[in-house]
Amino acid sequence: MKSPELDTEQYRQECRATAVNIQHQEDERFISATFLKWALSILLAYFGARLVFFALNIAAFVPPDEVTHAGICKIFSKSFLLPDNSPDTYEFGLVTNIPWLYYWTMGKLLHLNFFGVSDLVFLRLLNIPLAFGTVWYAVRLLRLLTTNRLTLLLLVVVMTNTPMFSFLSASVSSDNLTNLLAAMAFYYLFAFFRERSTSLLVASLLCQLAGCLTKITFLPLVLALNVLLLILGFRYLITLPAAIMHYCRTSVQRTLLSIVLLLITTGLNLHLYAGNYLLYGGLNLEMKDVLSNQAAMQNRTNARGLIFKQYKEGRISYMDALILTGEIKHPGDKADTFYLLMNFQQLKHNPALWLGPIDYAKVWARIMLSTIFGIKGHLQIYKGAVAMMAIYAVIGLTCLGFVMRWRPRKDGWLPPTLMTVAIMYTGYLMYYFNYGSYKTYGEPSLTVYGRYLFPVMTPVYVVMCYYFLYLFRSGYGRWMLALATAVFFISYDFPWFLLNTTPEWYQWMPR
Repeated sequence: MKSPELDTEQYRQECRATAVNIQHQEDERFISATFLKWALSILLAYFGARLVFFALNIAAFVPPDEVTHAGICKIFSKSFLLPDNSPDTYEFGLVTNIPWLYYWTMGKLLHLNFFGVSDLVFLRLLNIPLAFGTVWYAVRLLRLLTTNRLTLLLLVVVMTNTPMFSFLSASVSSDNLTNLLAAMAFYYLFAFFRERSTSLLVASLLCQLAGCLTKITFLPLVLALNVLLLILGFRYLITLPAAIMHYCRTSVQRTLLSIVLLLITTGLNLHLYAGNYLLYGGLNLEMKDVLSNQAAMQNRTNARGLIFKQYKEGRISYMDALILTGEIKHPGDKADTFYLLMNFQQLKHNPALWLGPIDYAKVWARIMLSTIFGIKGHLQIYKGAVAMMAIYAVIGLTCLGFVMRWRPRKDGWLPPTLMTVAIMYTGYLMYYFNYGSYKTYGEPSLTVYGRYLFPVMTPVYVVMCYYFLYLFRSGYGRWMLALATAVFFISYDFPWFLLNTTPEWYQWMPR
């Protein structure tokens, strides 16, 4: 005979399940399958049209480091395998000893440019499918949590109308492939947690290994994902050998292909990172670690770091540092170096101006949000105070919705584990990478770009859209909230961009 406590708990669970079903029925009463198909088609067509507009019209010097990324892609297009550092490549930084997968792929695809457009425009157009892939895997990740159509529409609206993501998606940047591989790694790993399929785990591991070959900041994300795998999949890992044997018996060809791909990608990562560590004593190398200071001075960002370091260590005087800064060709980096030198002079005379970790975190969070929902390249535009307050409100309501509505027995551990990985990655980026840069240069905004958080954008947006709408149990409240949020994001992306940019953002592309 069941106890009254068990009967009560079972009744509560049935009530919650009934409430969720009612919400889905109310949403789907207004969103039929046909309506969903057309709405998604319109949203994605609008997204694609905007990206093509950016690719064809934005000046070459505006997107972040695009000239460098495009230059490295061209260098890789001239080499069958991997190129070597040479005087012809110094202006672009290192072309060996770096994650190379994006540059190698784009370099090979560059040979397909038979359309009479410039190489830069062609490379930009090649980046657009990467953005669509990122959105697609975000939708697949959401479907692991819910099939609610209103939530799905809101996710697509928010992702495709985040200003920096939209702008970056039509630029030449290794971030675009990084974002796609991160979204794929998240989806396949969490699908593995649900379905316990070895093929999904293999797919996630391949995406993680490929991501490490695309950008070094993928390494902490891989660490976080695999710590989560050990914790949540511990019981399954005990039976993993038997599951692998079953996987091998189902398809010999698929098993051999998986083994070969895992061995190749693992070997390439060892060649890159273990090789860097054994030869040069580090994983993330700068030009001065591999080449001479004279060669490093030919690259704009390495020249900035080298001049500043020599001045900070007292090897050159302040005036000598200013003279060397004047030789930097890139106007933006030249201005940045002048500013860094003058700012450090002030900090030397007033150490109280240095920020501690907590104060820095506050400044960092504000800069990150402003450069996600604004645009930061070699030109910048940012949202006003009113628009940022609306974004803060969305974040606050999402947190409130999670606290009020998350129930482990109903939602499972998918939402908190997604956010745990995102928080781990964000903490690494803030304290190890950005705060480390601040302690070196004394400028809190240096190396702080919202796009650096895009590898964890898909899990954050999935959880945000789900619990943001889940604040309201009635269909009317959810609809009004979703509509207001969609109007805000759409109006404050492309229309806001057109109203706030100046003619210098648009220039004819050189061939």
